[in-house]
Amino acid sequence: MVAHLHLAIVMAIDARLLVLDEPTLGLDILYRKQFYDSLLNDYFDRSRTIVVTTHQVEEVQDVLTDLMFIDRGRIVLECSMEEFDSRYVEVMVNPEHLAAARALKPVHERQVFGRSVLLFDRVDRGRLEALGEVRRPSIADLFVAVMSQPSQNVSIPGSLRRDEPTEKEDQIGAAK
Repeated sequence: MVAHLHLAIVMAIDARLLVLDEPTLGLDILYRKQFYDSLLNDYFDRSRTIVVTTHQVEEVQDVLTDLMFIDRGRIVLECSMEEFDSRYVEVMVNPEHLAAARALKPVHERQVFGRSVLLFDRVDRGRLEALGEVRRPSIADLFVAVMSQPSQNVSIPGSLRRDEPTEKEDQIGAAK
């Protein structure tokens, strides 16, 4: 009940920038869905920016405009959802095409029901369709792919993976 009150207060704030850290933590699925629907339909207008940090990415995936992954205070991936849709493709590879798929250098591979699912960045979709079932990856799957790679091996064009803080980050860290 306290969480509901906090969310109601947040929705009453008239601010250009609203930052919500795990706003639906502890709520069941019905209230979480209702909260995000209300946030978008009643609060959001094009003059406001809403930043939501969450581990429940599946619930917000379809309403995001931009995506950012942060690891230990460092931005490791930043892109618009349009870029996400055009860049990343997941393929459940037919077993006879696995070697050919791996030759295209996927950014991640996992097993699902005994089949290999490979995640690709900027690989021609037509080329991938010949290898198996092609689909849009979930944000959660991309998160696992990016976060499971050692930082020195990550080279995803257009994304940011930094191991050293920038001068601005040093200043922000010093001010905290």
